[in-house]
Amino acid sequence: MGVIIGIIGVTASVLGGFVMGGGPLPVLIQINELIVIGGAALFGVVIGNPGYVLKGIIPAIIGGIKGSGVDKKMYKDLLGLMASIFDTMRKEGVLGIEADLADPHKSARFQKYPKAAHDHHLMETFTSALRLFVDGVVNAFDLERLLDTEIETHHEEALIYPGVLSKLSDSFPGLGIVAAVLGIIVTMQFLDGPPAVIGHHVAAALVGTMLGILFCYGYVGPLASKVEYVVREQSALLKCVKAGLVSFAGGAPPQVALEFARKTIPPSMRPTAEELETLIKEAKGK
Repeated sequence: MGVIIGIIGVTASVLGGFVMGGGPLPVLIQINELIVIGGAALFGVVIGNPGYVLKGIIPAIIGGIKGSGVDKKMYKDLLGLMASIFDTMRKEGVLGIEADLADPHKSARFQKYPKAAHDHHLMETFTSALRLFVDGVVNAFDLERLLDTEIETHHEEALIYPGVLSKLSDSFPGLGIVAAVLGIIVTMQFLDGPPAVIGHHVAAALVGTMLGILFCYGYVGPLASKVEYVVREQSALLKCVKAGLVSFAGGAPPQVALEFARKTIPPSMRPTAEELETLIKEAKGK
């Protein structure tokens, strides 16, 4: 929602200021300039990126517009789920969560914490690491290295898309100049015409420069930043999982492991110690 409000605000500010200064809106409607700038930018992205990146750009943009969905409620659900699993494993051992890991989507334990359970990548990372631990395949040290590798790989791949958008943003001012120069070339054909005609063509050419700069700093650049924030928020969620699992696998009591996980949460979304205590009690059914 914030992205949409921002786009509307940028557009309204630019057009409103132009009109208030006595500018005629129709002169800004230059389809040929948009084709030059937009087409060159689009195919420049095609030239510079492999197919799998091109397929992922649109979902990344949609994700940036929608937001990561990571908030305090998401972290509370994640901590509550880990509290329930850790407490059950401490009391019943591996057999206590075997059915939950076999089919997390149908697990009543997982569905009790829907916001965390419905995040596919989060649950895939959490359950796959937990399976390796409960099966005795890895110890705490190896589990930490494995999760570090998983998080780093995910983070690097996810950062490709804001990088592409940032480079696209940087290209717009140059492409705007290309469109403006082409407009001036067209204007040269009307130098023997009346001043009004020449002025109209010069204005149309300058629209290209304006659009290139506006797309760069008003739309695509900020959108690239938003997509990058989404990536960082998702990575922070995985770091919370890592901290809790590694601590528990290393022999820490559930409450201590959950405190390690809580400390990795950004302060703006971090549940208080009292809220964590409540989540632990709820997980124990108290």
